[in-house]
Amino acid sequence: MGVLVVGMHRSGTSALAGALEALGFEAGPPDDLMAADIGNPQGYFELKSVASLDDEILMHYGGSWDCPPVFPVGWERDAAAKEFTERARNRLTEVFASRHFVLKDPRVALLLPLWRNATDGRDGAVVIVREPLDVAASLNQRNGLATLTGLALWATYNRSLLEGLRGQRVHLCHYAELIGNPTAVLQNIVESLRAWGELDNDVNVAAAAATVEPDLRRNVVSPEDLAPGMPPDEIVELLKFTLGLAGRHDRFEPDDMPGPGWWEVPLLDERRATLHWAWANMASLTTLNDELSSKNEILWERNGRVNEHVAHLDARVDHFENRLPARLLRALKGPFTKS
Repeated sequence: MGVLVVGMHRSGTSALAGALEALGFEAGPPDDLMAADIGNPQGYFELKSVASLDDEILMHYGGSWDCPPVFPVGWERDAAAKEFTERARNRLTEVFASRHFVLKDPRVALLLPLWRNATDGRDGAVVIVREPLDVAASLNQRNGLATLTGLALWATYNRSLLEGLRGQRVHLCHYAELIGNPTAVLQNIVESLRAWGELDNDVNVAAAAATVEPDLRRNVVSPEDLAPGMPPDEIVELLKFTLGLAGRHDRFEPDDMPGPGWWEVPLLDERRATLHWAWANMASLTTLNDELSSKNEILWERNGRVNEHVAHLDARVDHFENRLPARLLRALKGPFTKS
């Protein structure tokens, strides 16, 4: 059915998707792909229509990409999710000409139960994991997020994707290794894709590896730059656990996953509360703006009718004045009449 590239934002998903495109996978129509920018000079290999749909789904469940919602158990089977699933399935049919495609959007990590339904569970996934402090530093630079917020998001995304891919065909790789030795990492990925029937034998791994540019690895946090207690122990444990799953899994079973730290849930709960407060205020302001716009239209309509009435009266006065003798008209108007 295709290959999902799954990973946290700023974790190398774009570099990985670009390499898979070089291996022959279809990334989607050019007019739907996000344009390259200073953040990703080689491009994002991400479909705008898919990202927009994922944003809509996250908003429906009370969150956003940087403020993940808390999904109820079995949410992917509710009425709204079924509708979103059908839209996702239709989107795949519309944007990809064949089954040989790569789908990449970091938000998918939060929405895997829905996207697995959309692909009928026949897709394989390539997961990429990056050091959490590097991700947090990149999010701080790009989005102004505090370090602990970035770490909480990194943990949420990675726990979500690990659980969301349970039972799936998965190949997990390390971002640092992809940058340091792209040929070896991509060769291992190719072997997994071949085993799953997703890739033919005649691919140019060296050409694909050449698309991975080490100079694009930025926001690397060195040990001497770390504050005391950073990163927190639970983040270190999750990174160790996740990287211990590197390689090919014909059936992914990430058992005994480390749980969140005491600070993660309250931090993200506060972000969600702030987000919901902002939405409520935006809704109130939108309602007020609509009311004022409606009143303004009424006033303009009334003003137009008054102007029409004044113009009608002026025309009647002009008609009356034109029928009076000039001497009588001057007498009626008094000293203000021009001679």
